[in-house]
Amino acid sequence: MEKKSKSTWSVIIKVVIAVASALAGVLGLNACMV
Repeated sequence: MEKKSKSTWSVIIKVVIAVASALAGVLGLNACMV
């Protein structure tokens, strides 16, 4: 159970970082466009 929860958390963290970086990139592009 512990290993499963740890792997799940690592996946969740990776997804959150990916989404955050994608949003930052989009916001950065929008700022450059304006």
